[in-house]
Amino acid sequence: MDFKLVETFLRVFEEGNVSRAASKLNIVQPAVSHQVKKLETDLKIALFERTPRGMKPTPSGRALYRLFAPVLADFHAAERQARGLRGAEVHEVSIGLNPFASDALTGEVLQAFRMHFPEVELHVNEEVSDTLLRQVTEGALDLAIVHMGDRSESVPANVVATPLASEELVFVERESSARNAEPLRFAELAGRPLALLKSRQGFRRDLEYVAARSGISINPVLEITAPGPLLDLVANGGLATVVPEITARRAMAHLPLHMRRLVRPSVVRTILSVYHIERPLTPVLSKFVSIVKSAVEKQLAGTRRRQVIVPRKDAPQIWPPRKGLREAH
Repeated sequence: MDFKLVETFLRVFEEGNVSRAASKLNIVQPAVSHQVKKLETDLKIALFERTPRGMKPTPSGRALYRLFAPVLADFHAAERQARGLRGAEVHEVSIGLNPFASDALTGEVLQAFRMHFPEVELHVNEEVSDTLLRQVTEGALDLAIVHMGDRSESVPANVVATPLASEELVFVERESSARNAEPLRFAELAGRPLALLKSRQGFRRDLEYVAARSGISINPVLEITAPGPLLDLVANGGLATVVPEITARRAMAHLPLHMRRLVRPSVVRTILSVYHIERPLTPVLSKFVSIVKSAVEKQLAGTRRRQVIVPRKDAPQIWPPRKGLREAH
């Protein structure tokens, strides 16, 4: 079906008159009449009754209008967007996110990013931070948001790392009327019925390192591989867990959970953006980093009154520039 015939039909339907439709379409009247007649012949239905007062739509004509009017509107909207791309480069970028960060931030971050760059095709890959670092090094990712702790691998020499924020691991249990708002001493984790992330990488590795250094044995009664089921389980009662603060705060918005700081010592991790030194950030990627940073700060706002990146005095420093590391300025 010729789309020009449909467009002419819609204009005649709306104007109710061949002369006015021809003026709107900037073509001569005989051409309008010919195109309407051709469409009727192609479809084998009468679309209008020709009357002295103009073109009166038939029931079939009204039905066809209802079918094609939205199509034409969508076509013109797409045409405007296509013209808006003139002179602009269309991007395709690959971003890596830690699964726990992704669970807490993805929706908010992606929505904000799409508002700024609707023409950019964004690919998000969820992996643990060590894997994301390797993928950035290999050139498989344009950018990654990773979490670094005391036991994390060093940032490779060909990777530029920029600290965005610091977050603590926190103790999370089911909300109750007898909840305790006081911080929990790390030693009090011993003997508690805990459900923890199964992976030995990431923050679980940092948690066990601090426990070993403090002479504390942590033996979870249950191990789970994903943050969602882990926190759902804790919300049902009976078990507690330890997760990053951002993850806990996000879950507390819709689950009956209570969070307590861990102290003496605290376990602090740094959230970083990382990219390959030979693939500098484009304005699009820089904006993505800015959106992530704002989202992280928003998630951590509230009871925390310390500056981002500066750990508490009782927390181990986890962001020393390691040998071979390049930090963005």
